[in-house]
Amino acid sequence: MRKAKSDMQNAVGFYWTLPVPWAGFSALPDNIEDAAKVSRTIRYQCKAIRHYAKARNLRLVAEEVFLEIAPDRGSEYVLEPLRQVAKICRTQNAVLLFVDFSQVQGWRSHGPLSDWARHAGIDIGPVYPDERLIDGKTFDPHAHFSEWRERQHEWIEGKQERLACALTHAIRLRTEGRTHKAVAEEMNATLIRSATGKPWTAESIRKLVSAASE
Repeated sequence: MRKAKSDMQNAVGFYWTLPVPWAGFSALPDNIEDAAKVSRTIRYQCKAIRHYAKARNLRLVAEEVFLEIAPDRGSEYVLEPLRQVAKICRTQNAVLLFVDFSQVQGWRSHGPLSDWARHAGIDIGPVYPDERLIDGKTFDPHAHFSEWRERQHEWIEGKQERLACALTHAIRLRTEGRTHKAVAEEMNATLIRSATGKPWTAESIRKLVSAASE
């Protein structure tokens, strides 16, 4: 017999992703719907966990997102957001749901998250990352992250080329009399990437040009 609505168990969804420097993706809105609009990985996790919760008669009482600090690994910075989520789970008597990408792509596993989950003292519900339709197209986590890994490798290998390109543009603009701030603004607007993919600032332009003249 299906549980009455009042008997539904509560659940909390936790969605995380990595920054993507070669795509200029370095920030994530706190609002779930806004975060899902700018990140296909977050959008996928939202859909997967909402479907999982509905199929098992779970009531999602909260959804939280987290953007890692490095583009190639999970870090212990996730622990504080997880502690906050755990408080919600205890208060609401809820199970924590997250998509366990490591089940299809081992290198995408999140060690600190997995270690925390084993000792969190709350109910944990890892969700299998199966294929789903996202924006009218099939999203296959295995294929998606394999392609992502190749792009990330290309980005790392192209660091020196990016620096040389940025330096050429920065010196030209400075020669024209632009301030460091104006140079940073133009290079950001024309998508001339920094070594890390972070937006240029007046200070980073100053350091770039100064290092070349030493």
